[in-house]
Amino acid sequence: MIPHVNSLVMRLHATSSLEKRGPRVLWGFTLIELLVVIAIIAILAALLLPALSKAKVQGKSAYCVNSLRQIDIAMALYEEENDGWLHHTPAGQPPNHGKWYMSPRMQAARRLIDDPNSSDAYWGVAYYSHAGKQVRLWRDPAARVIDEWRWDYKFPPDFWLDGAYGINGRFFTAVRRQTATGIHPRRRNELGAPSETILVQDAGEHRLEADGSATTNDALACNPGVKANLSEWRMSGRWGLYYPEYEIIQEWFRHDKNNTLWADGHVGSIPITDCADKFMGSVHWYTGLQR
Repeated sequence: MIPHVNSLVMRLHATSSLEKRGPRVLWGFTLIELLVVIAIIAILAALLLPALSKAKVQGKSAYCVNSLRQIDIAMALYEEENDGWLHHTPAGQPPNHGKWYMSPRMQAARRLIDDPNSSDAYWGVAYYSHAGKQVRLWRDPAARVIDEWRWDYKFPPDFWLDGAYGINGRFFTAVRRQTATGIHPRRRNELGAPSETILVQDAGEHRLEADGSATTNDALACNPGVKANLSEWRMSGRWGLYYPEYEIIQEWFRHDKNNTLWADGHVGSIPITDCADKFMGSVHWYTGLQR
């Protein structure tokens, strides 16, 4: 075949093949397909979010437990230097306030209260140097509101959040002895049942008097005949009235339970309850004495 005729035949054949294939089609997603994909993503998100939320809660609780263990180490180091005693004022118990600093500006400058016996001091001030100078060790990541002393002071809420753990005041006052140097509480090694005696726990208040009465209770225990614990921090209580926007007793159950440091150094949890006495054994958790 003549070359130029051969070329023409090949061109005609190619044109015929394109015509048979039809017009070019541009593929894409229809609206229905896009809606199906969005629906699938929404379902997966709905399934995953609760698991992620639960993991977040568990992570905060684990952080809290670790902080309490480190606080116990700091307290043990203090005891070694002070004849086995935990810090207490000449009155025989820790100070009952929530300040690390005298003002928010001092907080920025990292100037702590010098005297751990000060009536303005948070009890953690005494253990600051033994805890690697880590103030945030006393901040529970799940804490929302801490006793802000709203009836006396006007500091921002964040100022108080580094005092998220309450020390058991009854540990110091249930048994005391008068000496030439002042009033002293028991040492931890003098407890009959340290594994059943509370030392520090999640709390919205800095020092727990834990008297268990119907009007002034600030802990999980109740005296006989008292139906509900934490009475002074409930909405109708004398301090709960200062927090109308938030039921502050939730600060005792930040992790859907109460994380507690016991006097023997272990950290355990107490379930949500209106009166913890039903969970106690033969020893009162706050006094460390036989019930």
